[in-house]
Amino acid sequence: MCPRPALRALAFVSLLTSFTLASDLKIRVVDPQSARVAGARVEIVRTSDHVVEVVRVTDARGEATANALANGSYRIKVLAPGFAVAERAVSVPNESQLELKLAVLATPESVVVSATGAPMSAEESGSIVETLDHSQIEDLQPAALGEALRFVPGAVIADSGQRGGLTSLFVRGGESRYNKVIVDGVPVNEPGGVFNFGVVPLAQTDRIEFFRGANSTLYGSDAMTSVVQSWSRTGTSLVPDLEFGADGGNLGTAHEYASVAGAWRRFDYNLFGDHLTTDGDGINAGYFNTLVGTNIGYALSPNASIRFRGRNSQWRVGVPGIWDFNGQKLLPPDADQRARQADFTGSVELDVAAPAQWQHKLTLFDYHHDRRNLDTNDDRGCFVTSPTFLGEDCYFDDHLDVNRAGFDYQATWTPRT
Repeated sequence: MCPRPALRALAFVSLLTSFTLASDLKIRVVDPQSARVAGARVEIVRTSDHVVEVVRVTDARGEATANALANGSYRIKVLAPGFAVAERAVSVPNESQLELKLAVLATPESVVVSATGAPMSAEESGSIVETLDHSQIEDLQPAALGEALRFVPGAVIADSGQRGGLTSLFVRGGESRYNKVIVDGVPVNEPGGVFNFGVVPLAQTDRIEFFRGANSTLYGSDAMTSVVQSWSRTGTSLVPDLEFGADGGNLGTAHEYASVAGAWRRFDYNLFGDHLTTDGDGINAGYFNTLVGTNIGYALSPNASIRFRGRNSQWRVGVPGIWDFNGQKLLPPDADQRARQADFTGSVELDVAAPAQWQHKLTLFDYHHDRRNLDTNDDRGCFVTSPTFLGEDCYFDDHLDVNRAGFDYQATWTPRT
């Protein structure tokens, strides 16, 4: 029988050994300009048996820490939207800190979220997903979402009238109401699936994903032919990044924008505003669209982060009617009909990467959609017998007010390879 002092010594040696066989590993993820990348998914895989040991998400400083990691050889894999997948071998405890510099996506390989609800390379997802990153959106300079999707393979865009007119998306022969549209984690389709792609401003949009095909497993039965999802940009620079400018053109077109973004310790932020106005070509063809938004994130711990996103847009467009048909001006234009709309989207997202292979995402969201179509005067013989209904122009006031609030929870488990 061992004496009690010997048992105590054995327990102390065992405890000391357990500490010496485990070490902390800090990983910093940066882009090609050495700016920190927040929200990147970091997987730490054991080299011996290809088991995912730890899954982390980088905080506002672009850092992720794996505490008490057993000594040995590992493979680090980093997934971030807009960047190519990065991998590196590491040996613990020989390396306690490392920096991974991501490369801008320049090959067909891409990281997508819409296919699985979590970052995954497009090749592994087995889905047909097209992406537009921030640089591509800036090159296109689209005034609305429909103008950007027009250049994506598989998307058929149909718009009516001048700027601000109804713009619909048709995918794989499906109706225009068969598309699920999500902005910053908030579903924004009207009841029945209708959505106007011609009035959604893209200021400070980080990326757009276009999933072709049905994905009702994740997004519900209204995702019958496609899922269109967009995210606002996050701040990354320690020094606040201030952007502002203005441009204009003919027909009274003017565009002004401003934003301030950055990151400090566990906190990142992006506040922005955008305004576009034009008189249009013709009577009652004016249009304006104003957007203000924010994207604020905070790292609660190395394993948990919370993010708030909000966008509020308002637009107004004149509706002169179908008076000019293929160059034949059969009717006088309607000078008093107009349409107005106000949209608010807000979401709070909580990400928790624990334990080990598990990653949890809880999203609370609210969407308020207020649209009004108004014609204030009775013109062109309203309620008087006329040879064709096209000649009548009657007073009407059509108002739609929709508010949708809800939550979404997803747990992702990464098994061994």
